[in-house]
Amino acid sequence: MSLSGALTVALSGLQASTTAVQIVSGNVTNAQTEGYTKKSISLSAVSTGTSQGGVEITNYTRATNTVLSATLNSATSNASYYSTQSTYLNQVQTILDSTGDPPALSNYLSEFQSAWTEFSANPSDTTLEQSVITSGQLFANEINSIASQTESLRVSIQSTLEANVSELNTALSDLQTLNTEISTALSNNRPTVDLEDERDTLINKISQYTNVTVMERDNDQIALYTSGGTALLDGAAQTFSVGSDGNSVVNASGSDVTSSLTRGSLQAMTDFLSENVTSANGVAVLTKLESQMKNFANIFIATTGDGNSFADVYKSADTDTGELDDEFFTALIGSDGLPDISSFAVNSDLIDGTSKVKKDAGTGISDMMLDTDIAITTTLSGGSYIYSTSSTFSASGLTVKSQTASGIATAILTGFQQAASATKSQYATASTQQAYYKSSLSSETGVDTDTELVNLTMWENSYAASAHVISTIQSMMQTLEDMVG
Repeated sequence: MSLSGALTVALSGLQASTTAVQIVSGNVTNAQTEGYTKKSISLSAVSTGTSQGGVEITNYTRATNTVLSATLNSATSNASYYSTQSTYLNQVQTILDSTGDPPALSNYLSEFQSAWTEFSANPSDTTLEQSVITSGQLFANEINSIASQTESLRVSIQSTLEANVSELNTALSDLQTLNTEISTALSNNRPTVDLEDERDTLINKISQYTNVTVMERDNDQIALYTSGGTALLDGAAQTFSVGSDGNSVVNASGSDVTSSLTRGSLQAMTDFLSENVTSANGVAVLTKLESQMKNFANIFIATTGDGNSFADVYKSADTDTGELDDEFFTALIGSDGLPDISSFAVNSDLIDGTSKVKKDAGTGISDMMLDTDIAITTTLSGGSYIYSTSSTFSASGLTVKSQTASGIATAILTGFQQAASATKSQYATASTQQAYYKSSLSSETGVDTDTELVNLTMWENSYAASAHVISTIQSMMQTLEDMVG
């Protein structure tokens, strides 16, 4: 081999070693960077005629594990689903003051019941009469507060749903941009490994919104579909929006794709806002809460005609001059025949002193509040709503048999507490699984700094060897020039 040939070989080795050192240094520097994968280069011999002409870099590669990546994305969707549900169920607990000792609804109902018991023992005592009115107001205000906070939570979730859909659209657009950049880099023979890392990280982010399936396309492109078969990206990024009902997701053509967006925060929110009641803990939660509270308030509003309801007992009591002969509680009645709980209130005539509480109603109300046949059944017949007392309290997501008013209130609170507790447990399990798969993927594709430091030493030695060869050749050439001279 000639000196010039040897110099060419040494130079190619020097260049390969320099690039390798840069790759290894980048690995060490980014060892703790989330989503970064170990990078390496592939070398091959360069042939010049019949003799070897050094080495060249033929490929830049990164450590990957497509199975673990897909499993992590699925686990991320699952964890995001339960995390979102758990967050909102905790807010329902706040609305119901479930951690109170006792909870506000139970407490105000108990005080209202006690006020009637004391009033029945001494109905001429104006202080006890006022206590009945005041405790009734506190009880009604709590129901109003639950109604108001429930509606506020609905609006908040709808707003967050819109924000999440917008973020999904942005992420899909960014993903398509990375697809294009990777294709361009390949056509220009430039490395794409860092861009592929960015793409994988973005796919995992998208999986927080909905479950995803990655499909390979030509030129190292990828397509993205939901596990339900809805295209998120395939040659172009899809665009989604919130439906006009505020609790569904539609595609660009206006088709409802809610059912295809499985797991992730989007399903968690659309499930929570759904009006299709099921036994699932995080589905139609607000619908269940509103239904149960309406039916609960109906116990104190409906006139059944059988003489057993709160309104029946109050109305049937004898009336003295100046006493209220009408309903103790009032409320607007909706098209479903149930009271609008935001308007549930003590009769204004009692509050402003226009009328007094019926003295003769005290004993009957006290007895009625302890009755286990207190639930009200509302049925539509001949275009009119008919109310009757029943031993079974039935509302969306809840059926309670033979309970007092206090027992029904407790059952409502307990139902949502149990749902929150179960979902919290499911989130803990899902979060643990996500962390496990994330750690497993990192172990497979991440950087082992000890190994990289060994590689760094090897490539530095290779660099030094190539540099020494070049130095020796330069010295030999100088000696030849001196001899010729």
